[in-house]
Amino acid sequence: MIFALPCVSAPSGGNYEFFQGYLFELPPELSSNYQLQKYADVSVPGWSRCELGYWVYAATDGDGVFVVPGLYLTDSDKPRKKIYGYGPTFSKKQVERYAQAFIESKLESRREAEKELTSLVHDLRHLSHSIYHSALEAEAACRLNQGHQIAEKIKSIIASQAMLKVRIDYLDYANSVDRFSELEDIPVYSRVDKVKRCFESNAKSKNIDLHLSGTSFRLATGPNILDIVTYTFVENAIKYSPKDKHVDISVKDTENSTCVSVSSFGPVIEKEEFQEVFKRGGRGKNARNLRPSGTGLGLSVAKEIIDVFAGSIAVTPQGEIFMHDNVPFQRVTFSFVVPTAGEDEKRKMRIERVRSRRKRSLLPL
Repeated sequence: MIFALPCVSAPSGGNYEFFQGYLFELPPELSSNYQLQKYADVSVPGWSRCELGYWVYAATDGDGVFVVPGLYLTDSDKPRKKIYGYGPTFSKKQVERYAQAFIESKLESRREAEKELTSLVHDLRHLSHSIYHSALEAEAACRLNQGHQIAEKIKSIIASQAMLKVRIDYLDYANSVDRFSELEDIPVYSRVDKVKRCFESNAKSKNIDLHLSGTSFRLATGPNILDIVTYTFVENAIKYSPKDKHVDISVKDTENSTCVSVSSFGPVIEKEEFQEVFKRGGRGKNARNLRPSGTGLGLSVAKEIIDVFAGSIAVTPQGEIFMHDNVPFQRVTFSFVVPTAGEDEKRKMRIERVRSRRKRSLLPL
């Protein structure tokens, strides 16, 4: 962390941390371990004196204390002992404003973390709901001896379970947990199909048609978290789409890459917001008006992941604008492109065998 002023951050029940400021450094006479511990033990917010008559300002966020020590103020009386080369720096008001700005940023970070936790709980409930209903449908198909339906529902259960892992991976990645350094060859289409299956139940609840077109046997090299990107696109598409609409997911190969796109109706994204929505905390103004709550993390994490894959990510508006819930809506497509790293030969051979069997079964006797 970088601070303009020297400071001590002391969370409740934890060890303190001392940070030198980049505008000026605390003199050695005021920064011994003994003195730093005394700063960290300050429990009353406001102004007090420290060693040699220098000033200390303390502020609290309710979960610890933030202390700016060793201040020689421009608008207060001089210290009892003058340290050579150390003169007046800031006024009381400037220090108070600086400390308050830090506390506000810390509180905002805490609020964002709480939003993220709420989002996680919501997603886990959604995935649990999806697994439960797919299991019920598989049970009903089993009673009716509908082999194909049983297989499809089992696939949906497996996909939803996989999405639990995706959601946890997302949280770990967003919070910089260091466990994604290993690179793998990821089958792009298979991961997109898993995400689509996971959201079918949620889409059905809004009478949204979730359609996947195209195919690909291509692989992409990167950490095993590519699912997070499609997950974010589809989740946002269903969340913001009006009822009774459709969400189109497409997978297309070009000569040296694979493109995945998710197209749906959503709040209009202004031209100047095209890049902002991929930054941490960035949300379009119309999305905020429609749904005030939201962390603005999903698309930023998606972009970071695609950057690791040496790919690109984009948003493209399409068609006429119309009003819905007093918010302008338009069809919008989020897409990413990742370079090709070979083909999934095993899956390709398996699919070709299935197609061959189906063709033979359709031949006349």
